[in-house]
Amino acid sequence: MALTAAACTGATKGMPRAWPKVVLAADPNCPTVAGRYFDSSEPISMLMAKRRVPYDSTDADWAYFELAGNADQGLTVKVVYRDSVSTTGSLRKGDAWSGDYYCEGGWLRIPDGNFPTQWDQDMKTGDFFPKRHAMQIAPNANGALVARVDFTDYDEITVWCGDGCKGIPIPGTFATKSVWTMAEKFDPELPVPVARARQQIIDQDEAALAQAKTDRLYQEEQALENGPADPQEAIVRQRALSALVPGMLLRGVSSRDAGWHLSLEFDEPYQLTQFMDRLSGSGAVAEMKVAPLYRTRTTTGRTTDVVFIRYE
Repeated sequence: MALTAAACTGATKGMPRAWPKVVLAADPNCPTVAGRYFDSSEPISMLMAKRRVPYDSTDADWAYFELAGNADQGLTVKVVYRDSVSTTGSLRKGDAWSGDYYCEGGWLRIPDGNFPTQWDQDMKTGDFFPKRHAMQIAPNANGALVARVDFTDYDEITVWCGDGCKGIPIPGTFATKSVWTMAEKFDPELPVPVARARQQIIDQDEAALAQAKTDRLYQEEQALENGPADPQEAIVRQRALSALVPGMLLRGVSSRDAGWHLSLEFDEPYQLTQFMDRLSGSGAVAEMKVAPLYRTRTTTGRTTDVVFIRYE
């Protein structure tokens, strides 16, 4: 779920209307946040899970993160990857100046000292630069975690630079920008939100290409560039499309060395392995391999590669 900008003065003012109602705890208790949630690249996943687990060298996508325990005492965090590797950490309750979180007004709150500055550039303008941060979290009626992130700027008087400039905020100059973020309740039947978003882009691109192929000028240009269409190409393309795993994109099919080159785009190495396993059952395969020297990265960090296949 993309961050949604809003100027927020009340507890839920500016929250997207389509989101279910937030379920707050009775003050001063902590809300019930235990559960399993999809990972996302947003602050709620970073602060509740990614920064709380030991470093893991795996580059696989997360499947979900899990919060366990009663937040009034403390929470245990577990991250589970799509290859079933898991790692754990903890969240310690404190107050506005210590600990990993505290509770106030029915929300679980992350204090400024625990907030990274990696999203500041997204909020920065010519007259606004975040100097303080806060995040408040609660479940909603659908079992998702909802969070409001506040970025605060203010004018200040610099009083000392001996060991780093100190600033005293000037009253009456505070300005706050807020964004809403949500971690969906984990459903093992659904792909991760990142994969769903990428698949939507893939579907849109494929629909646009299919529409373009109906244009006569496009067809004439393709015939001039590639010569007459090979009647086997449609068969090979359909077999490759049927073997794709979620999140993969078939970028092209071309005849090569008595076989076929299949150009692919994907996120994780296991997707290519699964694709080749599935493709091996698509017909009488005489030879199949990853073609050498074709692997590259797209500007968005996805991997492109070429599989060579020759049918008997």
